[in-house]
Amino acid sequence: MGHQRPKPTTTAAPPPLLRRIHNLDNTISLYIHTLISPFAPIPLLRFLELLADFRFFFPVSVSLFLATPSSSPLRSHLLLPLILCSLLDLLLIALIKFLVRRSRPSYASHSEYNAVVPVDKFSFPSGHSSRVCFVASVFSLSRPSIVQAFADLNRPRVPALVRSWIGEDDVMTVDLLITVVWSWASITVISRVALGRHYVLDVFFGACFGFLEALFTFRFLEFQALV
Repeated sequence: MGHQRPKPTTTAAPPPLLRRIHNLDNTISLYIHTLISPFAPIPLLRFLELLADFRFFFPVSVSLFLATPSSSPLRSHLLLPLILCSLLDLLLIALIKFLVRRSRPSYASHSEYNAVVPVDKFSFPSGHSSRVCFVASVFSLSRPSIVQAFADLNRPRVPALVRSWIGEDDVMTVDLLITVVWSWASITVISRVALGRHYVLDVFFGACFGFLEALFTFRFLEFQALV
C-alpha cells in the first residue's frame, strides 16, 4: 500500500457579514489615512505616539506615585488607578491581539514602530487608544479627588490671563484639566488611523476597552476598600 497524502488543511472563511465589515473598515480607514496624512504634522503625531507608549507612560506614573505624599488624595484616587490600569491594559490588549491576530494596515510603513510585546505586530485592538482613553476616564472618575487636591495645594497664583478666565475656582480649573486630557486622548486616537497604524474599528474598540478598564479598576479599588 502506498503512503496516503495528508489532506491539505484549510482555514474556514469568515462569515460574509464579517467580511463586509472588514472591507468597509478597511475602506474607511484608508480614506481617512489618505485624506489626513498629507496635511498631518507627522512629528507631532509620533510625539503623541511616544506619550501614549507603555514604556514611557508606566515609569512616569510610578515615579509620580512614589513622589506624591501618601496623604494626598491624588496618590490613591488618581495615580494608583493609572498604574493598575496600565498593567491590566497591557495584559488584556496583548491577549486579545494574540487571539484575533489582525494584521496592521498594509498601506503604511511600520518599520519605525517598536513593539512593546511581540503581539504588538497585530492591529486589533489599538493599545495606544485604550491607554489614552483609560487615562482620560480615570481623570474623569477622579474629579472629586483632584478638586480636593487643588483646594489643599498651596500654589502660587496662576498667571493673570488664566486667572481672569477661571479665577480661583478650583472646580473650573479641574474641569479645564480634564477637558485637555480628553482632547489629548481624542487626538491620539485619531492619529492612530492618520498614521496608518490601525483601522477605525481597532481604535474604536481600543477606546471602549480603555473606558471599561478604568471603570473596572475603580470598582475593584472600591471593593478592596470595603473589605
